[in-house]
This record gives sequence, structure tokens and C-alpha cells, in this order.
Amino acid sequence: MSSGQRFSADEKILMISRRYFFTLLWEVVVAFFLLIMPFFLMFPLFSYGRLGLGFFIYCVAVGVLVIIRIFVLWHFNTLTITTKRVIKTRQKGFFDRTVSEMLLSRINDVSHHVRGFWPTVFHYGTLHIVAGNGQTVLDFPHMKNPELAQRILNELLQKIPHESGAKG
Repeated sequence: MSSGQRFSADEKILMISRRYFFTLLWEVVVAFFLLIMPFFLMFPLFSYGRLGLGFFIYCVAVGVLVIIRIFVLWHFNTLTITTKRVIKTRQKGFFDRTVSEMLLSRINDVSHHVRGFWPTVFHYGTLHIVAGNGQTVLDFPHMKNPELAQRILNELLQKIPHESGAKG
């Protein structure tokens, strides 16, 4: 499991979702530009001697680091739906990770929001999960097919008794 979570024997993973890779297209284009640009300028850069060589190496290294960072953030930012809980793992940098969990019995509302031309065409948006107190919100933006996650969560929520519904 990419988030390093432990799951009980009777807990099944129903869905693992990451940010839709299409939404990272602009960042990937910039990273490849940083990586490729020095090769087109290699001969003029090398004519400056060590300074040109240093700038060449610097640009290539920055391009590689940016590409690695994009992949790491994409890979470790996950939304995991299990039969007992929802786990959101947010990787903000190489060494900065936040893991949020919400038990299914605490979920009050699940909705999704698709806004704009490209999100509508490519079916990605934001999944909103609200806890019973109405103040705790778990958002997962740029998710591919958020309506599928909403449907899975709503089906799970119909199967479990809620604390507020237990008291008659």
C-alpha cells in the first residue's frame, strides 16, 4: 500500500484513486522543457567553459528533480476507500505527508463537483466527504470519475447503521 496503512483482516480495499494524470500535463511539459532545453543549447553553453557546463548540469538536474517530484506527489496522493473507512494521503513534498482517516459510520454526506470544460470532457472533479458534525470535510480534488467513488461510498453507507439513526 502506497500510504503505508495497516488494514484489518476483515477490511477490504474497494478503490484507490490518485489525481488524474491529465491535470498534471502543464507541469510535465514545463519539467520536460527544463530537461530538454539545455541539450538544444549545449554547444553555445559549452563555449562559455566551466560556467556553461555548470549551467547545463544545473538545468538538467533541476529538470530531473521536477519530474521526480511530480511523480512522487502523484503516486503518494491517494484516496483509499475500504469497507470500514476512507483514507486520504496527501504528500506535499518529499518529506511532508499527511494522512486523514474517516470511519464510514462518521460520514454524513458525500458529493462530487465537476466544474469547467476540460473536467466535464475528461470526467474529473472533486469528491467532498462531510462528517456527521458538518465541520469536518475531506476533499479530494482532480479525481478521475468522482461519481464512481461517490456511488461506492453511498452504497457502503446504506449498508451500515449510523450512530444518529441507531437512536430512534
